[in-house]
Amino acid sequence: MAREKLLLGFGVAVFGLVAGVSWGMDRDIRRSLLSGTVALASTYAGGMIVQGDRELPSGAIAPLAAADPPTRPPASDEVAVFWDYENVKVAAQGVKAPLAESLISYSESKGHPRFKMVYANWRREREPLVQALYSLGFEPIHVSTGKENSVDIKLTVDCLNTAHHYPEIQQFIIVTADRDFVPLVTALRTLRKRVTLIGRTETASEQLLLSANEFIDLEKLSADGAYPTLTETPEPPSLISYADAIACLTESIIQARDQGKSTRFGPTDLLMRANSRFSYSGFQSIRQDQGEAFSNFSAFIAKAEAEGVVKVYTLSGFKELFLPNEDPETESEFSSDLPGDLDRHHWAIILEQVCLSFQDGQPGPTYGRFLVIFKYVRQAKKDERLNLTNGQLKQALSRLVETGILVEQANGTYQLVPDLDTHRESYIDQLMGVVSTDAVAPSPIDGK
Repeated sequence: MAREKLLLGFGVAVFGLVAGVSWGMDRDIRRSLLSGTVALASTYAGGMIVQGDRELPSGAIAPLAAADPPTRPPASDEVAVFWDYENVKVAAQGVKAPLAESLISYSESKGHPRFKMVYANWRREREPLVQALYSLGFEPIHVSTGKENSVDIKLTVDCLNTAHHYPEIQQFIIVTADRDFVPLVTALRTLRKRVTLIGRTETASEQLLLSANEFIDLEKLSADGAYPTLTETPEPPSLISYADAIACLTESIIQARDQGKSTRFGPTDLLMRANSRFSYSGFQSIRQDQGEAFSNFSAFIAKAEAEGVVKVYTLSGFKELFLPNEDPETESEFSSDLPGDLDRHHWAIILEQVCLSFQDGQPGPTYGRFLVIFKYVRQAKKDERLNLTNGQLKQALSRLVETGILVEQANGTYQLVPDLDTHRESYIDQLMGVVSTDAVAPSPIDGK
């Protein structure tokens, strides 16, 4: 009876998280409920952990319907790695994958990597890459992507299954920048697991940055090189001079502003940690001219503010960081200046900048991302062509999505409607709520 109750409770948790992930991806309640139901059924059938059409080796991850796993000695250094390859891809050089090797080195510095799972539709990837991952000890898990969010659901269920059956694993490393994994991270932390996220900072949402114990930028992971394993004597933590910390702080505020991210103390600290140009690893790593350390991050900011490097402004109870030449009322995410109606001139410039973001960009992990599009639109604000707040710019981009000018894809990126050039004025009419005689419906993209 006790086991049945435990299994029921875990099944309900799986249902809720998988349904939540699906809802975050699709905003389709029917699909979300279906995904959750399938995951729940798979939980009781014990068939969740499969690779393609074959079962994984029995030593991989035990299915939930199996007998109670044998008692294992406690091992606080056990690590599990789950990699959403569809979201974070790496380049292979022959049979080597340098970034994947850095990931292995990092995971070994945290303990013994018990599981190293990497998820994708491997039939679409090159064979040398798969061989390189195999050689590093990764288990490539094939997931057919015929259905949207298939990889997300598979990885989420497998990760929760691992946490359930292997309580000795205290460290989870999840390689992704997908905001829809926030519920999974939250669930793992509720189970008192330490979660490290590895991805690209420029594509990660603020919610994802703040959800985990630690977020590491993929480029910084590679730049840092080899990490000491547990059998080696650990190197002392890297230190950074106060001057370099100030430079890192300034760069991080600029980056946050261009990407529409928050400059509250917590997110700014995380962006500083992710900056691959500096060795900043928290306020403890900063050394002042006399060699003394700061007692906390706020003390570091207080000194920077006293020197005129930054200014602190409080709105809605939240402290935010600003550069001396910035106007907090227009830059703050909590600005009380609510967006009003934009005129044709505003919309024309916004559409021009959005088009430019797609013309300049090249296919890759950042192509078509909201943060990249926002950066291009904000450039018009910096050039003083748009006298709008950041809140107004974000709402304008949301309006482009609502009207179908920007079409969201399954991987969280956006595509531009193909007939924008020929029907630009009609689209502007729609954005302004004007009924136009030649108004057109947005053209379908990729069968949508």
